[in-house]
Amino acid sequence: MIRFRRRFSLLLLAGLAAGAAVVTPLRAEDTKGKWQFGFGLSYMATTDYIRSNSDIAIASSVAGEQEGLPAVTFVDDRPDQNMLNEPTVQDDFRFDFSASYGLTRWLALEVSAGYMKSDVGNIEFYFKDVSINYGGTFPANPQTGSICGPNRNSPCSRYNINTPSAPPTNTFVPVGTLTEIPLQLSALVRFRPESPLDPYVGLGIGYLFTDLQHGDEFVRRGGGIADLTVAAEIGGEITDNRFPSRLAAPGTNGFTVGAMQAEVSSDFSWHAVGGIDYYVNDHFSVYVDARYTWTDAAVDITIDGFHQVLLATYAPGKLQTLRVDTPNEWEDLGLFGQSVGDHLIATEDGNGNGTFDEGVGEGAGILYLFPTGTNPNDPDCLNSASAACQWTAADAIQVIDCTNDTICPWRDDDTFSTEDLNGNRILDRFLYYGVDICSGVAPGEQANDICKPSDIVPTQQFVWPSNGCNTIQPQAVNGSFFPEGCPPGAPNGSDVSLAGSDDPSDTYIIQGGEIRLGGFSLGVGFKFTF
Repeated sequence: MIRFRRRFSLLLLAGLAAGAAVVTPLRAEDTKGKWQFGFGLSYMATTDYIRSNSDIAIASSVAGEQEGLPAVTFVDDRPDQNMLNEPTVQDDFRFDFSASYGLTRWLALEVSAGYMKSDVGNIEFYFKDVSINYGGTFPANPQTGSICGPNRNSPCSRYNINTPSAPPTNTFVPVGTLTEIPLQLSALVRFRPESPLDPYVGLGIGYLFTDLQHGDEFVRRGGGIADLTVAAEIGGEITDNRFPSRLAAPGTNGFTVGAMQAEVSSDFSWHAVGGIDYYVNDHFSVYVDARYTWTDAAVDITIDGFHQVLLATYAPGKLQTLRVDTPNEWEDLGLFGQSVGDHLIATEDGNGNGTFDEGVGEGAGILYLFPTGTNPNDPDCLNSASAACQWTAADAIQVIDCTNDTICPWRDDDTFSTEDLNGNRILDRFLYYGVDICSGVAPGEQANDICKPSDIVPTQQFVWPSNGCNTIQPQAVNGSFFPEGCPPGAPNGSDVSLAGSDDPSDTYIIQGGEIRLGGFSLGVGFKFTF
């Protein structure tokens, strides 16, 4: 507002100085049957702008429908300070020309035209670069040590023990330069046609011609959006991530979206005008003129057809899982085949403390079980298959000393080193280790296309896949545990598969919208009367 006042003061002083240069007595001028030609400069302010949605928070219900305040289910990622940004057509000066003819002493018809160039912008462009780093060396089983790598003797790292790093970049992008040429026809009513100070008001119709030249940065970033592979798109006036507009089809690598676009339309307009002519002599006057214009002409900024989008990029992940061995069955179906079919350690570790269940008070070196087969404790039954020598359900109360590997051949220590090598409390079926495919790249070698330069390191890093793959979802008896292993190879039958969960999607939020080109102008200038 201060800048506007200063500029207008300069305009007014310039107009008055020009009028004062003609040193003649002041007099009234009746314009009936006469032509007036005017030249001036006005300051144009477009009143419409694009409102930011950065302060939006969506509640689970309407306040008052339940006791207390409702829970918040969605909050926009962008800083609330973005509300201070108002993308619009920037205020600027406009050159004006007018020609009018007095039909009567109080009514005149005026044709006017203008020319203005102004910047459009700046729109919000928010980007969040999400990545998960290694959590450092982490033994897959504290008692067996690190078991990654081809020989199961390399240290393991894990992706999923870190909070993802997500540094945001909050920027504002200029759209381009807009050219406006308004052409207007007005009916003016004069109130004091015989006085040197002659105020007037009027109404009129017109047409606004427009042209938009896109800025280099807008074109560059728009092209970058079109080059993205997107996993999810949320479009609309509000980017609520619970309701995606489009998701990548299963089995695909995502989809592409349209580039950012900014288009301008030309259209008819309506306006109201009010001003004052100050006659210096019969043929020369200075004026102050104010106008308000309404029009449907607009700058429309869209991303893939939406005024606002949230894009989650497709992130294939940098973790590959390699199969070490692939038996067709689970390594251990429970003690002596007495599995309950859940593939958990529930039959061996009922209390879930990570070691074999032993007698009352663990640590006694003995185990209660429901055995089948020959009773090894009866010397007469060592080589007998008679029914009298078989274990029965009643024998479950018997105490067996499992420190003897002959009696308990499935056990080599007090832990599950053969039944649960990766320590996930699920009986082993497939033993996998992970390889970060961006590591182990020697200088000069070609890295995988999904690797960023900062990802590439020369030392091979092994990663236990943890939650990278799922094949079976058993119901855990003693807690929630990760399912065992990964699928038996990629779809083409190889021993390598990708785990996509180790590299979260990056996020883009772009705020477009429509800016109608109507607004307020205030100008000064001079007129010649003939």
